[in-house]
Amino acid sequence: MVNRKERRKHPRAKIKLPVVKTAGNGLVNGETRDLSMGGAFIRCREMLNTNDEFHMVISARGRLISIIGEVVWQDIQEIKDKSIIRGMGVRFRNIVSGDRWFLRELIASHHANKLTAWLPRLPKTNR
Repeated sequence: MVNRKERRKHPRAKIKLPVVKTAGNGLVNGETRDLSMGGAFIRCREMLNTNDEFHMVISARGRLISIIGEVVWQDIQEIKDKSIIRGMGVRFRNIVSGDRWFLRELIASHHANKLTAWLPRLPKTNR
């Protein structure tokens, strides 16, 4: 068994939320499988290239969270000469501060029975 060092800066929460992302000239539906303040694993049928930046919208609790993301890695399996797309790891590049605060609260509520001190503190602003 390989003991790889965890490279993530932010802890993940297994949260499934609908996502719509841009791909070429169209939109592609997907779903988050895990989520953190720094990124997400997204399951979808159409992939982008690694390092591509794109726009996506995550729907959570009646709110639309607009994010610019970057594809960091892809999960594609080859089985009997067929490529099966499982999803992609996305790093968040740009989130509006109000959406960042909402995302932080969403992740914290998922960990309601655990300490949430590990979540990054956001500067106090007038909302």
